Amino acid sequence: MSLADSISALRQALQSETPTSAQLSELGSLWTDAHRQALRGKLSAIQQQAEAEIHAAAATAQAALLAQIQRAEEAARSAASASVAQTKVSEAVPATEAPIAPPKPVLAETTPEAVAAPTPPAVPAESEAPLASATTPAPAGPGVGSAKSVNARYAGLKVGLNDRVAFVKHLFNGEDDDFQRVVAALATMESKEECETFLENAVYPDYDWTQKPEFAERFLALVFARFE
Repeated sequence: MSLADSISALRQALQSETPTSAQLSELGSLWTDAHRQALRGKLSAIQQQAEAEIHAAAATAQAALLAQIQRAEEAARSAASASVAQTKVSEAVPATEAPIAPPKPVLAETTPEAVAAPTPPAVPAESEAPLASATTPAPAGPGVGSAKSVNARYAGLKVGLNDRVAFVKHLFNGEDDDFQRVVAALATMESKEECETFLENAVYPDYDWTQKPEFAERFLALVFARFE
């Protein structure tokens, strides 16, 4: 039987029967269980969304890093090829020296002409261009900043081991899963007011923190520390 059918049957039964105190207590317990189940569903959805954002940001950052590494490798290969080509050109050009002019007989009123030394061929300047590209740092790929932002926001709620054990025991009645979901949800929120609204609507109705002021104040101090 679905939940809707059960509610309809209960409504019809209440029209003809008067519930006893024990039945009213049972209905109150069912109401609490239903509210708690709804809270867990909401927290689970928030946690799944946060995890999906983290995975997407990590994948984007990894792709950008791989692209940057590939560009650096290509630049290094280009620089190495240019260096090899320049070495081969230098080895192919023989060292030239100015030829020694043979002695000429001294003739009257004759001025010997100077012999110009041949100019060695110039090495093309284009071979040095790839070296500059090899030393130029490749621009950072897109998405790296957003991954850091998401990771930093998710890790902003720092809870030590001792605090965690105390919070789970005194504030969440030993429910570690509920504690983790609440922490994951609070880590995604952007303001102190948003955190307070979430706690009032989704946590305080199920867990009474008024009897544990010391632990409640410690937990709220850690939550709100990100916004100070």
